[in-house]
Amino acid sequence: MKSLLNRIQPMATAAVLLTVSAAVFPLAAQTSPTTTSSTCTTAPTGLTALNFERAITLTDILTTLTPNLPANELASIAAGAQELREILVYNPQAGTLTSTVFLVAAGAPLPTPNFNFQTGVIQSTTISVSQILTSCTPSPSLLIIGTVSQSTATGIYGSLTGAPAAVSIGYTTATPPAIANIAEVLAGVVVDYSAAGTGTLTFPVSTVVPPGSTGGISIVVTSPQLGTLASGTKVIQVTNNFLLLDASTSTGSGALTFAWTSVGQPVNFTGTQTPGQILVTFPSKGDFTIMLTVTDPTTGTTQTFSVILEYV
Repeated sequence: MKSLLNRIQPMATAAVLLTVSAAVFPLAAQTSPTTTSSTCTTAPTGLTALNFERAITLTDILTTLTPNLPANELASIAAGAQELREILVYNPQAGTLTSTVFLVAAGAPLPTPNFNFQTGVIQSTTISVSQILTSCTPSPSLLIIGTVSQSTATGIYGSLTGAPAAVSIGYTTATPPAIANIAEVLAGVVVDYSAAGTGTLTFPVSTVVPPGSTGGISIVVTSPQLGTLASGTKVIQVTNNFLLLDASTSTGSGALTFAWTSVGQPVNFTGTQTPGQILVTFPSKGDFTIMLTVTDPTTGTTQTFSVILEYV
């Protein structure tokens, strides 16, 4: 697979090519790698917010396709006068990850100040998220998987609608986390990488125990069809629609409250007369991440539980 730089070289003039040889290597050196932390002990159960910007150098874009950009823009990028930037924003309510790719003057501050999104965008893509995976080993990481549901028809590679997509991110456990080692894959089209990004990354709060309290929520989720479920990233196959999930036997210091949500693709929830029970209806085949947040009003303690169900 060739880098984007190799794909655009035939379009550039000899003078531009001479400039490229001097400009590409400084571009690649502008972003220094961020060392990820290994202090993460428990993988997050989901993703609350993600909003960051990154620079993408030509040498870190791999594709066999020829980019669909005006010749003057290609020459400007190759000569080092402009550089590619991407903003990635996760919407937990809609279950989408939006990518906006644009051009700025080389060396512009990151994040880009006062950028005009009405005129400067060269590719806009929305990914419908189907799965979010997290891990602490070998280092803290996040993988977002989905399918492109919307895309600009005229962009770097034309319309990307329908393409499977994945975005992987490394991060540190500092406050706030530092985002590193970003890789984006649009299946059959392009792979690109950035050593670091600038922005925000937050995860659901797991257990919060007030001073002087012992906390102690124990979540137990069962299903007549599936038995007792374990929280985590393991995918569980489901053949029954109208699946009953029951967390009513969960315990704390008093009466608990339960909040069921779906991450990514939505499902239909129907409550029962029993607190902690929910009836799940799948709109279609696929992977669905169900998250439960249990709160103990007596102590203010919260605990989360998530499970990935593949309706087949």
